Amino acid sequence: MAAIGFPLEHSRNSVDYFCESCMQVSHGPNDEVSFIGVSGNPNVTFVFKGIDVFRHSAIDVFSLMAASDNSGSHEFSRYEYLFPNQILTLWDADEQYDRQGGESRKVWGQVGIGNSAYLAAISAIKTKM
Repeated sequence: MAAIGFPLEHSRNSVDYFCESCMQVSHGPNDEVSFIGVSGNPNVTFVFKGIDVFRHSAIDVFSLMAASDNSGSHEFSRYEYLFPNQILTLWDADEQYDRQGGESRKVWGQVGIGNSAYLAAISAIKTKM
């Protein structure tokens, strides 16, 4: 990350933080990255299918990701959501995260992407619930 302008700012257990902690990188025992979560930050733009995910409403981002997942129908939840085919996550849609629009609409607090190990871990947790 340092090579592309994002030096390590903080590390805790298996999670590293970059760019004023707007990028969270989780890794497993072999240092393989299993999850990357991003939050809104004025210094970085995070784009999915051509749109800035923190400049658009939570429902718009959800709808775009749902249309791209090809795993059946999806029901919006403002708390958290996982698109299994893309291993994309959405967490906590709330006005407080709308830093670009003056907190006028619900925007995701974090958008993430994981690998197959992350998906397996989440599936195991949900099975136990």
